[in-house]
Amino acid sequence: MTLVRLDQVLRDARHTGRGVGAFNVIQVEHAEALVAAAERTDLPVVLQISENAVRYHGSLAPIALATRTIAERSDASCVLHLDHATSEPRLNIG
Repeated sequence: MTLVRLDQVLRDARHTGRGVGAFNVIQVEHAEALVAAAERTDLPVVLQISENAVRYHGSLAPIALATRTIAERSDASCVLHLDHATSEPRLNIG
């Protein structure tokens, strides 16, 4: 499935009566574990990147690009949620 839009995931969840898990990604290992769980359970996941994670990595690009790559290589439906990061991105991440 790779990257999908949040509105699509929420619409599907509403139709099936399920919730959608949204989790903060602080390090690459968090993204890997969350996506692996989404694959294992065949459920979508929202990967959120917060301003704290941006500060930890020095900018949005390193963690956002790594998280996006992990999501794109997955068979699970993954949403990359950047609304919690308020810093200006240094790279176009899609």
